[in-house]
Amino acid sequence: MTKKKNKNKKTKRSNKPKKRKAVKAGKRSSKKLAKKKTAKSKKRKKIIRTRKSISIPFDFGNIRPDKERILVLVISIVFIATGMIFSNIISSLRPEQTVVAPPANKNIALEREIRKAVKGYPIEKMTPYIANKDPKTAAFLVAIAKKESNWGKNKPVLNGEDCYNYWGFRLKTAEMGSGGHTCFDSPKEAVDIVATRIDEMVKEQKLDSPRKMVVWKCGSDCEAAGGQEAANKWISDVGFYYNKFSDYL
Repeated sequence: MTKKKNKNKKTKRSNKPKKRKAVKAGKRSSKKLAKKKTAKSKKRKKIIRTRKSISIPFDFGNIRPDKERILVLVISIVFIATGMIFSNIISSLRPEQTVVAPPANKNIALEREIRKAVKGYPIEKMTPYIANKDPKTAAFLVAIAKKESNWGKNKPVLNGEDCYNYWGFRLKTAEMGSGGHTCFDSPKEAVDIVATRIDEMVKEQKLDSPRKMVVWKCGSDCEAAGGQEAANKWISDVGFYYNKFSDYL
C-alpha cells in the first residue's frame, strides 16, 4: 500500500509543472494579442487625425469627414452667393452717370429717317449726333431746327462763320453770334449742349409734346413773345415735323 501511494504522489508532482507552463503560455499569447489590438487602434486614430488635419482646416465636432467636406462646400457657396448679392445691392444704390442709348437697330432706322428728311440742308452733317440721342429729344431737335432756322439755312453767324446754332438757342458764353445767339465750336458740341437742355425739359419738366414745348419760343409769357397766334403757329409747325418720327417715340 505504501508503495502505491508513493507512486501516486510522484505522478501528481510531475503533472503540476506542466499545467503551470500551459497557463503561462496562454497568458503570454493573450497579452500579445492585446498589444497588437492596441497598436492597431493607435494606428487607426493616427490615420484619422492626419486625414482630418489635411482635408479640413477646422473641426466640426463629431461629424464624419465626408460630411464635413460637403458642409464646407455648402458654406463656401453661401458665402459666394451672399457676396454677389451685396455687390449687386451696392451697385444698384449708386446713381446712374450715363444715359442709356437706344438700341442700335432703332438708332440706325431713326438716323435713316432724319437724313431723308433733312437731305441737302446744313443740319444734315449733324444727323449721326442727333440720331444718337433719346428718340423724343432727337425728334424735337429736328422739328425745332426746322421752325427756327429752316434746318440751318437761316443761321446765326460770328465773323461770317457758322455758329452751328440752328435752334434759336440763347445761353451767355464767350462767343455770341448774330441776334444774341450762342455760338458753338463744332456740330457735335452744338447737338450735345442743345440736346442736354431739351432732355431736361422733356424728362424733368414733363414738356413732352410740341404744345408743352412752346415755352422754347415763349418763355413764361407767349403774349410778350409775339402773341398767342404766333405761339399756335409754332406749335403747329413743330408738331408737323415732330410727328413724322412718331414711330420711334
